[in-house]
Amino acid sequence: MKKITINKINEDIYYEKLDNGLDVYLYTNKNVNNNYVTYTTKYGSVYLEFEDSSGKMIKMPNGIAHFLEHKMFAQKEGPQPEEFYGANGASTNAYTTFKNTTYLFSGVSNLEDNINYLLDFVGNLYLTKENIESEKGIIIQEIKMCNDRPSDILFDKIRANAIKNNPFKESIIGTEKEVKSITKEMLEECYNRFYQPNNMFLVVTGNFDKDKILKVIKENQAKRKINKLSLGKLKTYKEPDEIVKAYEEVKCNTDIPKMAYSIKIPIDNFKIDKRKLSIYTFMIFNLLFGDTSDFDEECKRDGIITGTLSYTMLNIDSHFIVTLLDNGDKYQALIKRIDERLKNISFQEKDLERKKKVLISNEIFSYEHVEMVNDMIIDNIMFDNKIETDIVDIIRSLNIDELNEIVKKIDFNNKSIVILKK
Repeated sequence: MKKITINKINEDIYYEKLDNGLDVYLYTNKNVNNNYVTYTTKYGSVYLEFEDSSGKMIKMPNGIAHFLEHKMFAQKEGPQPEEFYGANGASTNAYTTFKNTTYLFSGVSNLEDNINYLLDFVGNLYLTKENIESEKGIIIQEIKMCNDRPSDILFDKIRANAIKNNPFKESIIGTEKEVKSITKEMLEECYNRFYQPNNMFLVVTGNFDKDKILKVIKENQAKRKINKLSLGKLKTYKEPDEIVKAYEEVKCNTDIPKMAYSIKIPIDNFKIDKRKLSIYTFMIFNLLFGDTSDFDEECKRDGIITGTLSYTMLNIDSHFIVTLLDNGDKYQALIKRIDERLKNISFQEKDLERKKKVLISNEIFSYEHVEMVNDMIIDNIMFDNKIETDIVDIIRSLNIDELNEIVKKIDFNNKSIVILKK
């Protein structure tokens, strides 16, 4: 087992690659009672076009990764996942993102049995034409609910209006037509390609004996029979720097108008590490619009906003899509204020130093919660396929000159605004 030390925080994560290719990460904390375990495949909604076993490029319908996540919870025999974990004092769930699908459980006791079951149920796909057709009805109902939900409408519009070619623009869940087109053969093709141990990783965080748990995992995986396939090539997409649509108002069933102000930032325009760039980008928008900013104070004072703007950043590999979000009917005045704030930006060193201290404190605090550590490991692996051991030093290395240079390179006019209203 390799020990990965998070420098300056003095926390250790243990890692081993098993003979079958599965990556295992273990983090122990003797001060907690709960265990939180995730089993992730590097397969999400954007991986639609790829080489099959014969080397031929094939295309799958949108929503197939999410559909496969649903079907993993149908086992041929024995207790179903919800039944098993409920009887074993744990809760289970799963989620599909753009780039990964993660299965998880959380519980205090029976860790060995629960890990074995997780590895087994995700390691076995049970499909029939009948259970596929019944699942389509369930997912179509989910799609209809999403199509009526203002927050889902807004995030779909943000991506559609900012992204031209990359499948990040598409819905994770797919459309009704796309879901209806999914077949047993398609699901098997995606499962066999992406649910291989060498494309997956297991993260165990909690209070446990790491050597004992690693032995359990190894014994489980040694019994697993795998038909190894080449992962083949994934299709790559050339994404233009420009946004698709600058402004759109959408009518929907929302009690209060919602505004999204998005900026598309090309990553290749910057000659610094992508992780560092993502932190600088967070810093810029937090300094400009966060709860301690002059902008926040002035807009609240003038009745333009009632709560601090929320902030999201979507990493689509070639670009960051940074979005400011607000609920309120003063959106035109708010847009004008944001436009004004994004002109002639400059920051003070004391403000940057204050934010750096907050970020470092957050990093340290996260190790008090096994769920947060687990999520951090998943984020690190999906972001650049490694655990960042020098995150504190990276944050400390941020400097005001580099920050202001990055600001100068961002085209804040490359923006897309979406308004939802009745």
